[in-house]
Amino acid sequence: MGIEERISASQMSVLFFIYLTGSSIINIPQPLINFANNGAWLSLILSYLLSLSFLGCILYMHGKYPDLTFIEYSKKTVGTWVTILLAIPFISFQFHMATGIVIDIGLFMTTTLMRETPIYVFNSLIYLLVFVTVRLGIEIMARLFVLLSAMVMFYVLLILALASFNYHPSYLLPVIPLGFKPILLGGYFSYGFPYVEVFLFSMILPFVSTNQNKPLKRGLFAALSMNAISLITVTLCTLMTYGPIAGERKYSMFQLARTIEFYELFQRIESLIGISLIVASYMKGTIVIFTLNLTFTQLFNLQNNRLLILPLTMICCILSLTTQVKGEAFWGNLVSVIHPIWGTLGYLVPVLLVTLVHVAKRKSKSPLTSNE
Repeated sequence: MGIEERISASQMSVLFFIYLTGSSIINIPQPLINFANNGAWLSLILSYLLSLSFLGCILYMHGKYPDLTFIEYSKKTVGTWVTILLAIPFISFQFHMATGIVIDIGLFMTTTLMRETPIYVFNSLIYLLVFVTVRLGIEIMARLFVLLSAMVMFYVLLILALASFNYHPSYLLPVIPLGFKPILLGGYFSYGFPYVEVFLFSMILPFVSTNQNKPLKRGLFAALSMNAISLITVTLCTLMTYGPIAGERKYSMFQLARTIEFYELFQRIESLIGISLIVASYMKGTIVIFTLNLTFTQLFNLQNNRLLILPLTMICCILSLTTQVKGEAFWGNLVSVIHPIWGTLGYLVPVLLVTLVHVAKRKSKSPLTSNE
């Protein structure tokens, strides 16, 4: 199945950045600080360094099969039946992500801004918007998300700048009060969210024009580095503001914005972070459901690539409503503990296995080629 739509390398880099940054810039600091204390930023550096190898892996396979997605080159490499087996955890984690992103929006809205509104209202509206956007295609998504990403990052930078009056650098010390074990636990958490999720882009890199491979590589590595810098900055700012209680401040960026209240001009500015979370999560959710639909379409060789968008979106919506019933504590444990393992089995193992088989086949053929 050929790729009909095309986007530029810079647009793909923006999609990659907002996909990784999305809701993580608001959600990561609090649980990460809970795990790693003042060394949370070191945990992010560890997981970022690991993610560089992840990105190198998918770019290597993209270089070998520039016009094929993971599902397509997996069929060529390990065969259709093995690809179907590998696709089971691959698809399950996509469902988990598409469900969790929207649950997070609903939980945020019902616990901070609009406590009396039922969560299904937010979930249903977000999924409706996601469905419409995915139907429009990746070209429209790329153009729209460039503007929305700029808006989100402007709001985040504005909040960090205005909150700087409340920063206390002394709160950053000591850096490693309880040894390296908490830092490793924090690295495990941030490895699972968001860095192991890098592998999902093995499905959409072929949408970039084939003559833009070098700009694509530079752009994606730059986007990954900008993501790490953004997360580290927000984590450090949270620590400098709240010190010993930083690990208790859920939705850290939102809490940070609530400390900004000087003059009558800057009051209730936390609404900007609420908007940023909704918009960023909507963009990430759209990318995930787009790839989920593409996975099913290519796995079963469907001719109509829009046929499954509505049913898949409806399934994710139903899953979000049934999962959130189990409570916020259940969801928090799922993201913190199970999510990294699930991501490893769902994304890392399938892509790494196909890559290793490809490399082994090339090595086994090279002596024959030299003898000829």
